[in-house]
Amino acid sequence: MDRPKPFCYYPRLPNLGPKERILQIIVRDNNIDQALKALKKKMQREGIFREMKLRGHYEKPSEKRARERAEAIRRYRKLQRKRLQREGLLPR
Repeated sequence: MDRPKPFCYYPRLPNLGPKERILQIIVRDNNIDQALKALKKKMQREGIFREMKLRGHYEKPSEKRARERAEAIRRYRKLQRKRLQREGLLPR
């Protein structure tokens, strides 16, 4: 039996520098829903949705620094909270 060649979709990604990333999703048995789910998962993992949201409007350099600083503080606090939970000093 000859199987039909799977359809591949290559989404256009934002300019990511000299080395562009390519996402490849293989559609099996014409199951578009499963392929879309896999595509969304890969895009989420790559951070494309977040980047598109950030590029949706101009962000002043001072706003960017403040946002990145706040994100770093959030990451640090989360890491500390997890460490304290592992040591048993905070309830889970």
